[in-house]
Amino acid sequence: MGRLIRSVTVVCMFVALVATAGCSKAAESKLEPKIAPPVVKEAGTLRAGVDLDYPPFAGTDSGRQVGLDIDVASALAEQLGLKLALVNVKASDAATALADGVVDVVFSVPFSEAGLANTSLAGSYVTDAPSFFVGTDSTASVEPTVTVEALTTQMIAVQEGSVAYWKLVSEVGTETLVVFPTLREAITAADSGEADLVAGDALVIGYIVRDFPNVHFAGQLEPAVPLGVGVLPDNTELSTAVRDALDTLAADRVLDTIRTKWVDGLPKLKAAASSDATATP
Repeated sequence: MGRLIRSVTVVCMFVALVATAGCSKAAESKLEPKIAPPVVKEAGTLRAGVDLDYPPFAGTDSGRQVGLDIDVASALAEQLGLKLALVNVKASDAATALADGVVDVVFSVPFSEAGLANTSLAGSYVTDAPSFFVGTDSTASVEPTVTVEALTTQMIAVQEGSVAYWKLVSEVGTETLVVFPTLREAITAADSGEADLVAGDALVIGYIVRDFPNVHFAGQLEPAVPLGVGVLPDNTELSTAVRDALDTLAADRVLDTIRTKWVDGLPKLKAAASSDATATP
């Protein structure tokens, strides 16, 4: 993740919003657990399942584990009076990790039928959506409300096999798509004018384009979906505790600060009106 990362220790965010290892250790030494076994597996610890290979949600910088999900997990654990233990869990393995007792909570659970099949969403902390971005030097005329119906004449760069790719294939076919192995290559195509637009995950592109100052958000491909913290469906006490903690973090604007840290410049995404999840920007 390299130089893109401006690290902040979120445990200290309530005080100064700056990264200091000493602050983190001091805060941890003063923790007073609000929940205990059997609500969590290990006394004094919140074991959080996070995909540690998916920037900006989580990744490694100079040997340190950092990312949006890690920041939220750190803040959540501190709110619950627990120390944080990170466990590498892929999204496809989240429900299994919960069921097997490997973790207490999992992150980046989408508020969707698939995401909630065997997981209860305790609350959300950010929204995400397949979206469009455009290079300012592009000849395309793109409004922030760009829709799929207006894309039949646009050349769209997209990562092969991504959610945005399959959505566009189903809506407009393949003739206007310029397909790349990676999202960064697709963004480069939009930046250079090889494509009119780039389509992909809004948070991921919003993070990468900090290396591409001429590439900007141009609209959503679909309504945004809340991403939240998942727990076992029958662990209602943990679900309540997590939801209350996330509500506090939202009210104190800690969640806004974390989002801005990782995707500064990305506007608030619009969710479907029917969503009843606790959704934060």
